[in-house]
Amino acid sequence: MKNIILIIAIFTMLFLPFTLRSQTQNIVYVDLQRVMLESEKGKEAKKALTGEADRLKKNLDGKQEELQKMKDAIEKQSATITPDARAEKEKQYQNKLKDYQRLYNDYQGELQQKDMEFTQKIIKDLEEIVKNMGEKEKYTLILEKNQAGILYGASTIDITTKVINLYNEASKKQTIKK
Repeated sequence: MKNIILIIAIFTMLFLPFTLRSQTQNIVYVDLQRVMLESEKGKEAKKALTGEADRLKKNLDGKQEELQKMKDAIEKQSATITPDARAEKEKQYQNKLKDYQRLYNDYQGELQQKDMEFTQKIIKDLEEIVKNMGEKEKYTLILEKNQAGILYGASTIDITTKVINLYNEASKKQTIKK
């Protein structure tokens, strides 16, 4: 009985490294932040957000200019108008200032919402691409660089460029189909 156990132990020790080597784990990572910045759809989303931000900024700049003129007028007239009239003008100024601040916050929220919508759409598209790539390339595990907390990863296991290229190709195919 002891001999059988000894033979099994020796057999296991000799062949275990070969069996482990044949079951290598293929782990890679992708940097989705970089995909968002470098892919065609990501660039389009950024351009759309920048255009929207510029449009909203122009509107806010006009309101801010109006507020500044109102403030300057109050300061110039402060010596020549009655205290009641001054108080009324300051009240109007404060109301316009609150409206401006509300509008600013609304615009910020609107931009954040649009950014989140663009990001979620791109992430949804990327999930399918990464899943297909994982199955095709027989990866055991694909991590997201920033979410997984990867502090270091060799560039040989970084598939971000592949994902960007596949995503751009898929986006072009979708555009052609439409």
